[in-house]
Amino acid sequence: MLESLLFSAGSIAVGFVLLNQGAKFITDNATRISGRIGRSRFVFGALFVSTLSALPELLVSGIAAEEGSPDIALGNALASTVVTIAFVIGVSALVRPIKTSREIVLRDAVFLAIVSLVAATLLLDGNLTQYEGVALIALFVPYILNLAISQRTGPADEIEERVEDMTIGLEFTGWIFGRKVEVRAGLSWLIFGVLWSVMGAQFLVQGAINLSTVVGMSPWFVGITLVALGTSLPDIAAAYHATRRGYTDLVLGEGIGAAVVTTLLTLGMIGILRPSTHSVALLLPVVAAMVLTSFLLLALMLGGWRITSRAGAVLTSSYFAMVALNVFWIRGGFP
Repeated sequence: MLESLLFSAGSIAVGFVLLNQGAKFITDNATRISGRIGRSRFVFGALFVSTLSALPELLVSGIAAEEGSPDIALGNALASTVVTIAFVIGVSALVRPIKTSREIVLRDAVFLAIVSLVAATLLLDGNLTQYEGVALIALFVPYILNLAISQRTGPADEIEERVEDMTIGLEFTGWIFGRKVEVRAGLSWLIFGVLWSVMGAQFLVQGAINLSTVVGMSPWFVGITLVALGTSLPDIAAAYHATRRGYTDLVLGEGIGAAVVTTLLTLGMIGILRPSTHSVALLLPVVAAMVLTSFLLLALMLGGWRITSRAGAVLTSSYFAMVALNVFWIRGGFP
């Protein structure tokens, strides 16, 4: 048993390293690409950054679904939204209060709340079908339209400022755990980054499956804790460095964007790849946490157009409350 436990822990550790290093190679190239984004390509740039930030969650959940572990796939997809709000936005607000704006609230925070509610409604019937997966991915259309409207109506200098923010965001995402960004440009490095990320996701998923078997832990619980935290490490590290440099508005925008894309693309992909039935009772605590945390963020942003350190503490505690509720739920035999 000890050997199996060590092997599982080693696989998870290797998965984390490969996944984060792969993300670094990809973001290094993306930084170079984003430097060429002009006003006419703002929508593509914003969409590119948001999708890139959701890449670890997409890979891990997709591989877990293909490996026949829907609990890890769904657990990671749902809990990642709570992790992003708690540790990307919440912890950043603890370090330094975040200023917000009417545009971010009405365009991004409201959309995140609606997306989380739609996803919860689709999941709470006990099925995630291919049609529902397509419907979730189709919600990308209004997200893109919002960006397009923003591009057409926004002043030129404001668009240029947003493009610069995208570049800075990509640089911080590549700056994992304090390492200096070294841009490696070229198609070969980009492919290398994708391959490393895929290998990292494979190791992480296999390690998580083996760990749940060896220690007798629920795959669902492993998915909402270890896996969800691991796939969010690039975003958490980026938020930490951005906050230290004073880019709190960037942290807020990218955090909300990552949560929107993760919810839509990851759940949509699972529905398309592996349509299945699931226990509503098992999903209920995490689904409720996802919806409540999204609306809590919206409410806190409306309170003075600012997320204070006290509000950050509330957001951060939401993740621990979700984990505690799941422990109580599972031990109480509710599923």
